[in-house]
Amino acid sequence: MSSVDLNGIIPSKGKGKGHAKGGAAANAKSGDSLYTWNEDRVNEVRSNKQWSHDPKYFRRVQVSPSATMKMLSHAQSGVEKGMSSPGGKPVEIMGLLLGRPSTDPANLNTLIVTDAFPLPIEGAETKVLADDQEVMNYMISLGEAIETTRKEKFMGWYHSHPFDVEVTSHCFLSSTDLSTQLQWQRSEDPHGNPWLAIVIDPLRSLAKKRPEMGAFRAYPPEFAAPVNETPDGQIVTDDTARVERWGSCWNRYCTQVLVGDDSTRLFVIRYYALEIEYFMSTLGANVLGVLSEKFLWMRTLSSTPTLERENRERFSERIGGLATKLDGCEASVGNAKGYSSRMNFGYYVPDTLKTAAASNEDSALDKCTQAANELSIEQLHGQTMQVAKQILFN
Repeated sequence: MSSVDLNGIIPSKGKGKGHAKGGAAANAKSGDSLYTWNEDRVNEVRSNKQWSHDPKYFRRVQVSPSATMKMLSHAQSGVEKGMSSPGGKPVEIMGLLLGRPSTDPANLNTLIVTDAFPLPIEGAETKVLADDQEVMNYMISLGEAIETTRKEKFMGWYHSHPFDVEVTSHCFLSSTDLSTQLQWQRSEDPHGNPWLAIVIDPLRSLAKKRPEMGAFRAYPPEFAAPVNETPDGQIVTDDTARVERWGSCWNRYCTQVLVGDDSTRLFVIRYYALEIEYFMSTLGANVLGVLSEKFLWMRTLSSTPTLERENRERFSERIGGLATKLDGCEASVGNAKGYSSRMNFGYYVPDTLKTAAASNEDSALDKCTQAANELSIEQLHGQTMQVAKQILFN
């Protein structure tokens, strides 16, 4: 499987995505301090537990190149394994994150991820759990080994959502993900170890040639977030748009049995997204800069992504999915036209209903048009590269 370009993790700032905009040396100096360890300051931050007073205390995550590449490689291995097995569907993977809360007085609302460790876990769509006893024993053994060699702690988990590439990213928390994250937060946060969840979209990362990841934390059930606020902090009143981007469980209702009583109460579990930033040392940035100058141009000219078997198969699947959606739009048009024929039989259809049907149809067609444009641009880009190679080498 093709890998994500190294340029995709050059230090840069981007909310929920790892799309680099700067050069290799960008923010490199600020990354040096993140590799230092001040045990007194770390213990002080852990003991203060400022996050216990603010449900949205942490706003940013800084991820090292090592952790980024490990997570992406692990997620893509799940895609490869699933596609080669009977049924041909990518499988979800899961792992643990190593790191700490920031000790910088100016960035205390930041979590730092320094490394990632895969777990022998595979899951189905929207569900990946670590409830097997063998897996639990593996996690305990891994934790004990880490304690003897590293100063950081396990401070989060990651898993993949290898769903079809669409207009929006698949970086969100499902119902199971949200319950898992909340349980871990309740277990770890009070002990000075704020817990983080990262979701990787491996197929979109492959298509966009940059890391596609989302970082999240759950609100405590007793916290009442703004009614229409989505995890990225925006106010969205269109439920269809919210579900399309953040899944059906962005505003999940749960039932809890009250302690000491047989009665129950209904509460809402919500979560929010943190900004993701990638960092590396000055030395690492310089090495990457040299590699980029000397080798990436050769890789670009010597590779042909559009002709790779997996990309060809994925393109055919995306065309088929688009055709199915267009068929649905055609059916909707037929239903909309049916209003006039029903009125001929004496039924009255309000103008508001006609307007709503037309609006829904326009929205569906807009999405299909946008998806078709993306497919066309990808193919044009690939063909342009082939023409350039033909001119250069022949």
